Amino acid sequence: MKRNTIGILIFCALLIIVGVAFNKFNSTKHSSIEPRSAENSSQPIDRNKGKPSPANISTQEIDKLTRQDVVASYVRQNKRLPDYYITKSKARSQGWDARDGNLCSVLPGKAIGGDRFSNREGGLPEASGRVWYEADLNYRCGHRGADRLLYSNDGLIYVSRDHYKRFMEVKS
Repeated sequence: MKRNTIGILIFCALLIIVGVAFNKFNSTKHSSIEPRSAENSSQPIDRNKGKPSPANISTQEIDKLTRQDVVASYVRQNKRLPDYYITKSKARSQGWDARDGNLCSVLPGKAIGGDRFSNREGGLPEASGRVWYEADLNYRCGHRGADRLLYSNDGLIYVSRDHYKRFMEVKS
């Protein structure tokens, strides 16, 4: 009986130690941001500086940054996506899970874009050497919507509002 009691006590002590260690790890992982206060309910406060978190500001603005006019204009001028776009593979390697719709919490201020688009159905114009790329439009955090910008390495830009069923050319 005494042997069982000692075993149970050791087991309980180990559980407490593991629980404390887990709690300590979990709280330090998220310690730089405090919960919102009533007086500043729009943004969490960064403890280190006492100012709104830049990551949260980016999250709130990603819907504006991924508007069609903004992205199409940038691609037309620079022949590439803005830096706030990240490919699916890079996002996954940094913790994004499309099923969870967690891009804004894992990578604030980012949107998915820059992956090759295969054009298997041939809905977009084809030409020798042409490569198509895709980018999310009108992203509002959470799960990705159906709006996509498609752009080619030779300057064509199209939009799909219904997840690649129909395409409309974006004229300059």
